[in-house]
Amino acid sequence: MIRLLLRRIVVRSESIFKAVRPFSNSNAVSERLKIAYFGTDEFSVSSLAKLYAYKQANPDKIESIHVITRSVKSRGRKSKTFDDLPIGNYCAGRGDLPVIRADSLEEIKSILDNHRFNLTVAVSYGKLIPRLFLESCIFGGLNVHPSLLPRYSGSSPIQYALINDDKFTGCTIQTLHPTKFDQGDVILRSDEIPIAQSDNFISLQLKLGDLGGNLLLKVIDEDLFNQEPSEVKDSSKYEFSLASKITSSRNQILWNQMTARQIKRLSDALGPLHTYKLVDIVKKKQSIKELQKVIIIGVTEIPNFDVNGLQKPGLFSLNADKSILVIKTADGYIAPKSLKFQCCKEEVPLEFMRSLYRRCGSTPDEFVSLDTDLSA
Repeated sequence: MIRLLLRRIVVRSESIFKAVRPFSNSNAVSERLKIAYFGTDEFSVSSLAKLYAYKQANPDKIESIHVITRSVKSRGRKSKTFDDLPIGNYCAGRGDLPVIRADSLEEIKSILDNHRFNLTVAVSYGKLIPRLFLESCIFGGLNVHPSLLPRYSGSSPIQYALINDDKFTGCTIQTLHPTKFDQGDVILRSDEIPIAQSDNFISLQLKLGDLGGNLLLKVIDEDLFNQEPSEVKDSSKYEFSLASKITSSRNQILWNQMTARQIKRLSDALGPLHTYKLVDIVKKKQSIKELQKVIIIGVTEIPNFDVNGLQKPGLFSLNADKSILVIKTADGYIAPKSLKFQCCKEEVPLEFMRSLYRRCGSTPDEFVSLDTDLSA
């Protein structure tokens, strides 16, 4: 009771505003943990799966886990298809992993009307956990973050590590700050792990999910969440950088600016990219002259490739055996696995080229950026 009263004495000055986190004189946690677990995606599923298995093996340590996630959203034609989030799918059929849906701060706060927790864990939930909720938990809150904080603070650390072609990454366990993302105390940071040449978002998310889940179990098992902050944050060798939310415009290929390697790593990070193709045709007695979108799916760098006529970035051509579509970049060449012309189905390169004249007329075999001047 004394600990709870002490927790409610909050220092309001922004200059010393810290994460909501109590500390005891003893490292031992005497009561079983009642965990509120906030998550949504595959990365958060990894930590939850490890935490759930740990609970099954250590019922004296964890009494309960309640999963809080977003509502199921409709999608598809006429919004008749409903797909649950990965974490909702994981919890389905597990009766001892009850799911609570909450999309707003008020909905999160209202959970306390019917439930009591003593520890919050948030992994890729995407919203700040309200101060009121954190203060209700005598052990505060924890966050599993897929970067070596303070590097890549923010919502897209895995994507930025790939886009920037980093050679290594890692995971961090930090406390939850009640008003700011990724501003809590660092409790535990992993060793650096290499980013392979073959890694993309899916594979790297899987690696970091496993790593982050193991770190979380160490923090739980050794009661590190109930200890004074170490000097790990202040002595960090990683400089602060922001991995802000990535907008759809970031998926566009800028042929005059991007190298083959940059386009490859952008594809690894974000998946299908897009570009534009000039269309100049007459259709149903109407003249159409505009840029139409082309989706580039799966990118491979092509080293030491020489194609006559492909001197300008964005120009493309089939190779000799017509199996590869070669596209000139700022410094070299790439080849997409498949392409999807606007309002058309996905096609392999040969199919794409066979339909190009019908779709585009006698315009150059060239991809361009959206800001290209059509009057030029």
